[in-house]
Amino acid sequence: MFAIGLITLFVAFLVVVYKYIIETAFISPLAKIPSASLLSSISPQWISRKRQAKQETRTIYALHQKHGSVVRLGPNEISVNSLDGFRTIYYGGFEKHPWYSEAFVNFGTRNIVTSLDRNSHSVQKRWIANLYSKSYLYDSPDLRMISNGLIHRKFLPIIDLAARTSHPIDIFDLTQALGMDFTSAYLFGSGNGATFLDDVDYRRHWFAQYAVFYNQSPQVRANGEIEQWCMSMCKAAELTMESEKAATGTQPVVYSKLFGCLQMTGANPEQVSRTAASEMLDHLLAGHETSAITLTYLIYEMSQRPSLQKQLREELFTLDPPVRYRLDISGKGEEALPTPRAVDSLPLLGAILQETLRLHPAVPAPQPRVTPKVPGGILIEGYANIPGGVRVSSNAYTMHRIESVFPQPEVWLPERWLQADPKELEQMRRCFFAFGAGGRMCLGSNFAIQGMKLAIAAVYTNYLTTIAEDSNMEQADSFAARPIGNKLVLHFQTI
Repeated sequence: MFAIGLITLFVAFLVVVYKYIIETAFISPLAKIPSASLLSSISPQWISRKRQAKQETRTIYALHQKHGSVVRLGPNEISVNSLDGFRTIYYGGFEKHPWYSEAFVNFGTRNIVTSLDRNSHSVQKRWIANLYSKSYLYDSPDLRMISNGLIHRKFLPIIDLAARTSHPIDIFDLTQALGMDFTSAYLFGSGNGATFLDDVDYRRHWFAQYAVFYNQSPQVRANGEIEQWCMSMCKAAELTMESEKAATGTQPVVYSKLFGCLQMTGANPEQVSRTAASEMLDHLLAGHETSAITLTYLIYEMSQRPSLQKQLREELFTLDPPVRYRLDISGKGEEALPTPRAVDSLPLLGAILQETLRLHPAVPAPQPRVTPKVPGGILIEGYANIPGGVRVSSNAYTMHRIESVFPQPEVWLPERWLQADPKELEQMRRCFFAFGAGGRMCLGSNFAIQGMKLAIAAVYTNYLTTIAEDSNMEQADSFAARPIGNKLVLHFQTI
């Protein structure tokens, strides 16, 4: 009996060795793909440690530089850095990896970002997608009122006071506040949204809370201060909807549409409330942080180039009216703004923003998908028979540094977007991944671009920026990549 037991153990050992070492390392269709390390073909621990050490994105970039367009990161995970492979993954109907639901669930409830399958995602997205379309945003009276109020009555007065008193400003702090006020006003109505530009103490308290929230699991952060804060704005928006007319400010454009659609599904009131709140919190968190990161790096680059500031200012003064801040005799600022279409049509402004999004993407990290289960597997970059269930991803940091598409990839060159021939420009646009790609790309990209362009126009129509303090401007190796130093302090000089 003892001998039989030993034989059984030995056979079991051989089965384990075959399945988890020999098969995965030498027989699997993934075995032909260059491995990140000697152990990565048989264990996910190598890439897991890189993620835990906040080294994932730059490590993957170095691996592609060494091994080419496809790299095996683990027994069941590959990274792809090529235009064809990228399009296979993000335009080929691959579902999202469960990682999203582990990271971005709010109120214990799924939202558009955490919906893993296309069907559930597309239903909720259809309800509100038109509210983020470029044509809708161009003509939205609510968004125009929000833009006028925030730019002329809050954002520019803060900068103007700093310029007149020679007081430096942390632009990362200020643009986070602008992003939150701008996004929340569109979601909930300007009378119900955040007031971070006005309330410096609370916004800094909130940012400290968010730093903790960001690193917590959905289970740990549930019903904490940030979720309660979001729910309070949801309830305020519901009161506005019940009154049919906002007492002051604008309508809760996004919340009212989503809430109404959820009610029509027949879900119970508690589920409607939590689903709507989960979606709104996702928009708030993504909207304020990614726009602030982009604006901070754009202004950082511009502040080192006074001649480019002059060129941009000349372009901005072709707007009718320009975003000019002047105090009248009552001490109030003028409130005229050009149309969003006019701002969006400026070529140099567009190139400056596009190049910042390329070199300093706010979300540079991998966006994982799962290969579909189809007979014979799938083909990626010449590697055939890749089975279903494999974690596969590309990332903006690496895609935006493909040298054949973006010469001098580490250099900030806005002119590349203006001087490229049509074929080159098409290639750059096809490789552009700052807002994701395919059917699951960022829902709010048009909203973010419109708001950022207006903010840039407001700054450089009126002021010259120079750097006062820029310690540690390297981007963090994380999903949302803010400056490691968490600030950029600037001097503003009135033109």
